[in-house]
Amino acid sequence: MRSASLGVEREVDIVIEGEFDGEPLCISVEVIEHSRPAGLLWVEQQLEKHRDLPTNRLLLVSKSGFVANALAKIEQQAGRVQALTPEVIEIEGEAIVKRLFVDAISYKASGCKVHVRSRTQDLQVVAGEPLHDVCAADGSLLGSLAYLVQEALDLKAIRVRLGVIAHNHPEKDQLKAFSLGLAIPRLGYHLRQSETGELHLIEELEMWGDFAILQSEVPLTLTKLGGRAYGAAEASIAGRPAVWVGTSDREKQTTRISWQATDKLARSVPSVASPVRSVQFPGLLKLLPPPSTPDLPLSSD
Repeated sequence: MRSASLGVEREVDIVIEGEFDGEPLCISVEVIEHSRPAGLLWVEQQLEKHRDLPTNRLLLVSKSGFVANALAKIEQQAGRVQALTPEVIEIEGEAIVKRLFVDAISYKASGCKVHVRSRTQDLQVVAGEPLHDVCAADGSLLGSLAYLVQEALDLKAIRVRLGVIAHNHPEKDQLKAFSLGLAIPRLGYHLRQSETGELHLIEELEMWGDFAILQSEVPLTLTKLGGRAYGAAEASIAGRPAVWVGTSDREKQTTRISWQATDKLARSVPSVASPVRSVQFPGLLKLLPPPSTPDLPLSSD
């Protein structure tokens, strides 16, 4: 947020912007996670910072609560500032924990066979070579077979499908490889025969390669904050540390799970944007549009 007097950007943990009665509203949230209660000094620092920011309401969240004089200082702010402390929900002295299991998958193609149909309607299976030309029906070059295979495997529909199959496999920890067939005759992609130059319609891609699945347990501890209940946890995903939050909508009977990595990689900002290769086979997206299901299969106890 921009400081009015200094003319510089100040870091705020969370900023919530919206409208109330047609007027802009800005709610700022500052969080401290020390093992001891937040003191008067930290509260005064936050009050001073936000006097110079366009904050309408300030929420101060302390994992371990607040000391008495810090709470007294907050109470002097005429309701503009609120102190919040997460409270673990317990039954008979035991915290309520909902365990979530998340799968992270990785895979890479190592081979491919191409099922093609010649002009005489003969069906043939040829070994796929990365540099084989893939053309449109009029003979115009679309790209290489390597790119076609890669773009097919990058489809969200394919990724979700492989993830679901692996998740339901009785020996998922032993999975080391995958194989996949994808019928694409209606896309009109053709393989050019290297010797004759004849175009053969691609009926199916048969792909295989290396595969790995890593399942992480996310123990969501039910917690109350400001009258609202949610689940929170710290757990890794694909080897990276992350924080997780789960919120439920009772009316819609849905639960939303969000996560964010907390390592240096998540905080780093590249100075130069990485080049992005253009999509060479957009027809794949029409054939298999992205599903509405999450990327990673989830299960809970």
